[in-house]
Amino acid sequence: MTDQVAESIVDCILECREKGIKDDKLIVNELMTKFDGNEDDFYWAIEMMNTGGFRASIMSSGNTYPESNIKIEDNPILKVAFKKCWIDLKGEDHFIRYYEKKKKWWNIF
Repeated sequence: MTDQVAESIVDCILECREKGIKDDKLIVNELMTKFDGNEDDFYWAIEMMNTGGFRASIMSSGNTYPESNIKIEDNPILKVAFKKCWIDLKGEDHFIRYYEKKKKWWNIF
């Protein structure tokens, strides 16, 4: 999956939420009509849009990112969702300062 496709999926999830669609099944149905993918992947993408999902995804076996075996940069959905949520919460300058330059992901929390 390219970053561009991942960004389109993340944008679609955000648009659904802005329209008041909160039910994951309805969001997945919308994604299934717009993108080529399987249902499980779309449910996973929605989970990655949640802060709890980020926390769970960037921690593995008790090791925090970047020592964990899950890397944000290796997963287009996680990378795009993480960036968009960070910018939404803290602003683009904060994202660039703490993540793009220093890779200190924990500054989002």
